[in-house]
Amino acid sequence: MKPSTSVVIWLMELALLCLVYSLLCIVMPDIYLYDIYTDKFGFLTEAQWYDRYIFTLSVLSLLLTTFLIWLFARYKHKRLAR
Repeated sequence: MKPSTSVVIWLMELALLCLVYSLLCIVMPDIYLYDIYTDKFGFLTEAQWYDRYIFTLSVLSLLLTTFLIWLFARYKHKRLAR
């Protein structure tokens, strides 16, 4: 594989990660989740909330992106095997 191909693949994976993170931000709005959390567990400072919220979104987007890349690679591998 040429170095330029590796760079393009890496940039596409980074773009997918950004897209997944953005979609998770839309699907999981922070203010709504904060209201649910504080109603159930009590007060939490804004700094503590955003530390947990951003960490959760980052981990979820990383896992979802990894899963999507794995699905795509599996599909391509099966298609080439035929």
